[in-house]
Amino acid sequence: MFSVDYKVTVSDINYGGHMGNERALLLFQQARIDLFKSLGVSEINVGDNIGTIQKDAHVYYRAEIYLGDKLKITIKGVEIKKTSINFIYIVKNESDKVVLEGSTTIVGFDYERKRVTKFSEKFLNTLEDIFIK
Repeated sequence: MFSVDYKVTVSDINYGGHMGNERALLLFQQARIDLFKSLGVSEINVGDNIGTIQKDAHVYYRAEIYLGDKLKITIKGVEIKKTSINFIYIVKNESDKVVLEGSTTIVGFDYERKRVTKFSEKFLNTLEDIFIK
């Protein structure tokens, strides 16, 4: 597992007074960015000049999130497939209540050639070491 803390800001809040639904994907992305940074890579280059691009996303809203809430975003697992990685998330508030769950599927992307490509074995092995072994 990998976790990051996040405090809800005014830009996260919609006209209903709670976090807007589009912000969930930004929380998931922030967790991925922080994970990659801890590994010495980035979304634009996870190794061998291969970046990432999001292919699919699912969000399950469990409770409202309000301005000032302190959240813990956790990547609780990954599913590594031949050409994609599915990241599984859970977001809890400071009362340890689950407020969001979801997943994003990313694929390797060669930004220079503008095409989908495979991830490096080194990157996949690093993720396996963290989440699977």
